Amino acid sequence: MSWKTYTVKEPTELTVSKYVKERFSLSSRDIQMMFRKKRVKVNSRVAHSQRSLKKGDVLTLELPQDKDYGVDVEKGTITVLYEDAHTLVVNKPPFMLVHPAGQTKSGTLSNYVAGYYAKKGVVHKVRPVHRLDRDTSGCILFGKTKEAQQYYTDELQAGRIGRIYTGLVEGCINEDGVVDEPIGVDPVFDNRRVIDEFGQPAQTEYTVLGHEVKHTLLKFKLLTGRTHQIRVHMEHIGHPIVGDAMYGTRNKPYTRQCLHASEITFVPYGKDEAITVTCEVGDNFGREK
Repeated sequence: MSWKTYTVKEPTELTVSKYVKERFSLSSRDIQMMFRKKRVKVNSRVAHSQRSLKKGDVLTLELPQDKDYGVDVEKGTITVLYEDAHTLVVNKPPFMLVHPAGQTKSGTLSNYVAGYYAKKGVVHKVRPVHRLDRDTSGCILFGKTKEAQQYYTDELQAGRIGRIYTGLVEGCINEDGVVDEPIGVDPVFDNRRVIDEFGQPAQTEYTVLGHEVKHTLLKFKLLTGRTHQIRVHMEHIGHPIVGDAMYGTRNKPYTRQCLHASEITFVPYGKDEAITVTCEVGDNFGREK
């Protein structure tokens, strides 16, 4: 373990205990242990858990190390795009969940990332910072430590992590554009999303990259991050993603949903300069020859 220092940058009425719990997603048991063993300080003095924090306070603490991976460990092949002591970016294949959900407990990207950590002889809880739909491929960012995970979560919420997608849509689009339409949950099917005037604001930029028979290749930039955002927006303007069974139709000769997270730009935890990690569509969207 090592001591970490954080400055409270915004006004807050939280106690030290609640602030640590919210910021680092720690269990109550871990937090109690940290205070009992005097591993939390404010302005260089051992802190009481119920002390109130204020803007400018310097919080120093020793976070507990991970004891497990948080998911079952499975052997599998993953493609690492970037890695350092705190960060991992991998290429998610299509037809794979990012994390166990519902009845699916194995065979997810997180299970294989846990296997990758185990093979290297390290224990990190598997922490995906964001998600991709099951049938969407491409860049996924993981925080390897609690500190990195919280940092990236804050960066994502503040809009400082840039994500670019490449996708093939039905029909011909000749001009670049922006779709600015709020998105909400479908009132009939709760796993589906719809344009909803009372939904969350959502903006998607798209740039034309090229054309082929009946289809247009686009680059998408997410200005917000709503569930199924690109897919819902493209259906709304009459150009659904090729191969999208939920918002469009399955399309031969393509064997999968033609949407790929091709770039992610971020400042790595503990560093000062932004990097861009790229990932090409390796299978041409599963096009049959």
